[in-house]
Amino acid sequence: MNVQQIILLILLLLSLLVIIFTLILNKLYRTFFIIDRMSGKSFEKFITKLYIKLGYKAITTKTSGDQGIDVIIQKRFLKIGIQTKRYNKPVGNKAVQEATAGKKYYRLNKIAVITNNYFTKSAKELAYANDVELIDRDKLKELIEKAYKK
Repeated sequence: MNVQQIILLILLLLSLLVIIFTLILNKLYRTFFIIDRMSGKSFEKFITKLYIKLGYKAITTKTSGDQGIDVIIQKRFLKIGIQTKRYNKPVGNKAVQEATAGKKYYRLNKIAVITNNYFTKSAKELAYANDVELIDRDKLKELIEKAYKK
């Protein structure tokens, strides 16, 4: 082997290592690539399965007339209602209002809105005033990492 062939072999091996490393690191990126293309109902099911993986009992509510809550999770005596929003834009007040409406209907201890996106300033203000937990794309990423780290 001459020097050029050795250099070419080294570059080829380095390229292969970069590709392997990128594939491993981009698993979460691929997860969001799929999430961002899900239907709303598929996103609800994904969130339900995610919380089951996190150790909660979880169910989806009926599709129409769900009273603002898509998923109900429970651990011990804590019952939490979740409004899910798989959106291509920031989530506004309506989702917070829907979750708030469902709190008494389902006799929940806590409510949350989960999105694959982010929340508007107005939605954040309304959520704060109504004690609604907001789980945006970054927090969802953390939940996914926690669930699949086990």
